Amino acid sequence: MKTARRGFTLIELLVTISIIAVLAVLGLAALFRSQRSAEQADSTAHLRAMSQAVISYAGEHDGRLPGPLWPGQVMLYDPSREGRLVREVGEYLSFEKRPSAYLVESLVPMAYRRAMKGTNLADARIYVMNTAVEVNGTTVNPFGNLPTDAALPSLKLVTVASLPEEERWMMKEADQQVPEVAAASWRTNTPAAPVHGTMRAAARFDGSVTWEKAK
Repeated sequence: MKTARRGFTLIELLVTISIIAVLAVLGLAALFRSQRSAEQADSTAHLRAMSQAVISYAGEHDGRLPGPLWPGQVMLYDPSREGRLVREVGEYLSFEKRPSAYLVESLVPMAYRRAMKGTNLADARIYVMNTAVEVNGTTVNPFGNLPTDAALPSLKLVTVASLPEEERWMMKEADQQVPEVAAASWRTNTPAAPVHGTMRAAARFDGSVTWEKAK
């Protein structure tokens, strides 16, 4: 005698589908957290390498910082263009030094590749430099003034290292919500919001990297 096979009831199907949906959401959330964690670690490593290159430069140039530098920094290496950090401290960074301009993709953090997908990364401002510190009552650019302004030399590393805590940042990740970027003509070449959601990475003049809450 054959036993009749009982199919799934509608309730059982709905419960099964609900469980699968919950597991999928949890899996996606874990994947998202893993991606964000990897991107933060990647950004920290890139910023640390860049700040250490600046410090190494100063160590071989009488303690003076590289400059003059543009406020917004691209990762386009061009041996004929001054004012770009990639060129000024390039000998302290590990990438191929070509005779003609090219985008050094290895210096672009993965978070920026994601945030600026579909745009020309060669024009993307990855970092914004600290261009205003107060020394002896006068506001100056630690990386020197560009020739378009009154030309002034860059400061010495020891000078900026002794500034008040809030002024000791060297460079930070660029996006349109950074005060130093918001009024700049090149702001559209940066992400509309911080690439790490509510956090933003910054390198300090002592070579350390800190994370700040994006305002």
